[in-house]
Amino acid sequence: MKLAWILTLSMLAGCGQVGGVAVPVNQPTPYENSELEKVLWDVDEQWLCSGPYTKSYKDCVEFRSQYWVDQFFEVVSTGDLLNKEEMVATQSARIPANPDPRTAPYPDAFKLRAVYGDFAMATDHTYFKSLDKNGNYTFTTGSKVLRLFVKDRGAWRPAAAGLVPIILSSAPASPAEHSKNVRSSPDPQLEKQLAELDRAWMDSSDMKRRVAYVSKVFTDQWFEILGWDPTGNTNRMTAIQVLSKFAENNAAPGVVADQFQLQSIYGDVAFATDRRTRTSKNEKGQMVKTPHRSILVFVKQNGEWKSAGASLTRILTP
Repeated sequence: MKLAWILTLSMLAGCGQVGGVAVPVNQPTPYENSELEKVLWDVDEQWLCSGPYTKSYKDCVEFRSQYWVDQFFEVVSTGDLLNKEEMVATQSARIPANPDPRTAPYPDAFKLRAVYGDFAMATDHTYFKSLDKNGNYTFTTGSKVLRLFVKDRGAWRPAAAGLVPIILSSAPASPAEHSKNVRSSPDPQLEKQLAELDRAWMDSSDMKRRVAYVSKVFTDQWFEILGWDPTGNTNRMTAIQVLSKFAENNAAPGVVADQFQLQSIYGDVAFATDRRTRTSKNEKGQMVKTPHRSILVFVKQNGEWKSAGASLTRILTP
């Protein structure tokens, strides 16, 4: 029975059912700050050089290199983790090719999800066009994106992003170029503390204890973008409901986390990444393991670090 549960369900149950019992899917409501949402949507369009901020590819790359905060990083749609230096280098390498402006990102459905002081979490749907066999530019790929913003010197700026593909590219994934610089933790002690928090909430050895821990450690506005169900809406309530069903059936979700790394700190907000390997059945009924790269957001409330949200992007390259 336990094996069947692991094979047919995943952490937080992207299918929306557990043991034949429907789990309510609560639609997350945008954070109630319409004015800030407008401000951040404008930042998002500037970030992507879209709408009224359309630029040549070269000008856009140069603008982003100044617009992103110094600790900016992104999990791109292939699951590669790139810091600001690597993002700028990767995009700059394409400048001589002068990509057509129509291949630029097309963001839509922007929603402000949560605000913690000078830090904000939002999502959008970003789509990309490419040239088809008839010589027309058509939408071919798209992602639901976790977009993170910080207020820096009085202005909101992009801090990080996680692209979770809704529509995968049909082209083979190309390995990303990574910096040879050795990564150092911005705060080894905090990294250790948050890694333990992450390990504890993912611990499946005692599911009832895990449910109680999640109920305590997730913020009220916690949400997650799942790599295997990017259009779904997983919030704190649905997470607790689904994990409670696992606990009732003495079954552990088939997701294991490792490779925790603290990426950046902004006062009482910290960003980290890890790798989460999901065990599930494919369409042929075979058991497969699929790795995902996660962005994890933590905020400090009343002196305690809590989990504020995450995005999981399938890793397509070795």
